[in-house]
Amino acid sequence: MGHGITMNNYFPLLSQAASVVVYDQSDGLFGELLDSSAVLASSLSPSDAQSVPTGSNLVQPQRIRSVRYGYPDDRSPSTDIPVRFCNYSSSFVRVRWVDAEGKSPPTHGWTLAPNEDLDQRTTAGHVFVLSAIVLSDDGEEDLFRSNELGEAALGAFRPKRSLPSGSHHSIQVHDGDVVSEHDNSNDRISIILEVILSDETSYDALVVASYWLDREIASKKMRDDAVRTLQRIVSNVIGDPKNAKYRNLRLSNSAISKNIGRHWSATEFLRVLGFTRKKVASERGDGREEEEEEYLIAEDAPSEAKLALYARGIVLLEQLRIRCRPGFVADLAPPTPWDEPVVVVGVVAAEDDSEDD
Repeated sequence: MGHGITMNNYFPLLSQAASVVVYDQSDGLFGELLDSSAVLASSLSPSDAQSVPTGSNLVQPQRIRSVRYGYPDDRSPSTDIPVRFCNYSSSFVRVRWVDAEGKSPPTHGWTLAPNEDLDQRTTAGHVFVLSAIVLSDDGEEDLFRSNELGEAALGAFRPKRSLPSGSHHSIQVHDGDVVSEHDNSNDRISIILEVILSDETSYDALVVASYWLDREIASKKMRDDAVRTLQRIVSNVIGDPKNAKYRNLRLSNSAISKNIGRHWSATEFLRVLGFTRKKVASERGDGREEEEEEYLIAEDAPSEAKLALYARGIVLLEQLRIRCRPGFVADLAPPTPWDEPVVVVGVVAAEDDSEDD
């Protein structure tokens, strides 16, 4: 059983940023991106509420909620997972690695200036907490309305496994939109915390699309029809990549509409391969007005690198076909690149000498 992280003894003055938007391009398949509400206590006692400045809309918790630290269930976790933290915001960002007891050794904390990156190698189940630091030199406005240390929690990241492509997990911090108060006198900058699939070959994104094909379409018959249609589309392009006919898919076509257009995961699979949804005016020779029809189109003939991705897509689709067969038993099948690892986690209750809420 894994151990819990109880951070209240170590980071007691963290507070929530004014506005944090969390987005995970991998849909949590390869790691978990936790928003600030998972890092911080979400409620205030009456005594705590009295200490919050009027109009700040800032939660200043009495204690920080536990964040779970986990291990893969086979007890042999991957020990060399590359992770990259990128600070593209206008603020300084602090990254802390936190151990199973909730401690963050001084040697395992890093501060990133704007446009600075940090590369680390870690193990499945380990946790990194991210926070924004506001420097108030020369009376500079405190954009995050944070506590006296000038630090505001953004969220945490816990990798589950290495990416199929071998690329690093990319956790990025960006400035978001300006969030205005009701009287427009106190504008605040929101922050975007996101996991980006940075693999230049797009293989990781194709694996995510395959995962959703396996999950979204509940009926094995419908899933098999969708996979067969995708196989035919991809094989046609591989066989004659310069033939635009195979790269122009009319969504009103019965087979395309039934097996592709109705399933988000199927259209996402094609999007990763370079297809985009477009309206095209149909040509008429009878003098009637042109009508627009929707197509999925890959404008250009695929490059050698893109054809390599198509070939890997065929392999993924064949694995999906196997999973559609009657009597398929997942536990007896070879693992797929999108099989989600089971991370065993446990929470050790935080020591709390305060009165019960």
